[in-house]
Amino acid sequence: MKDKIFQALKQAFPQLGLGDEILLARAEALDATGLVTDENLQAVVTSQKANLEALQKSNDKRVADALAKAKKDNEAAAAKLKAEHETALKAQKDALEDAQKELEELKKKQPGGGQGGGQETNAQIDALKAAYDGQLAEINKTIKALQDTNNDYSAKIKAMQDEKDAAAKAAAAKARLDMINAKAKEAGIPQWRIDQGFNFADDMDETKIGETLAGFAADIKKQMLPTETRFAHQGDGKVTSEEATDIAKSILRK
Repeated sequence: MKDKIFQALKQAFPQLGLGDEILLARAEALDATGLVTDENLQAVVTSQKANLEALQKSNDKRVADALAKAKKDNEAAAAKLKAEHETALKAQKDALEDAQKELEELKKKQPGGGQGGGQETNAQIDALKAAYDGQLAEINKTIKALQDTNNDYSAKIKAMQDEKDAAAKAAAAKARLDMINAKAKEAGIPQWRIDQGFNFADDMDETKIGETLAGFAADIKKQMLPTETRFAHQGDGKVTSEEATDIAKSILRK
């Protein structure tokens, strides 16, 4: 009975997009009650609609909240690291400016107004600037790596959202197709015609679809009605071979 309940739930609520694990768990819970029989199976399944719709909304909200939180956390982490690197960068710039000012003062205090020993002082400045440039390059490298990581994470979030949207779209399309086929059967349209499919506009509502299918059914029934055939008989009441052939064809058509 559990498998029957599970399959009935899948057929009844494909539009909800709930996974097999959820529906199987619900089927097991219903089967465990011992109250579900072949006679009341459809009624029990139908009664699950409100609860399963609420479960779907809850699942969708959890997924949306998780995606939003992950994105927010990632953006916050990126902003924090960027701020830390910008602070470190400013500190390095300030330190370099202070060092340059200090070296300029040292040059002025040297004999000859800073003319002597100029090469040594310039070498110190160049060494300090080279160290600063190296630190700046490392900071920029770290910032770029962080940006690349953030872009990669954003792409993964988008892929997750696209997959969720595609699954919801596929479930909605299947639910619409199931509804159309069910209404076609209710209207009395033969299975061979249902298998050919119907081309309805996406914005056509369920009521209009039902009315259109009813029209299709009426046309098909009309076309399948046998045509009346009259036979000309000879005066002696005997049937000719040609008339016999026409009679046989008429019977086969019926």
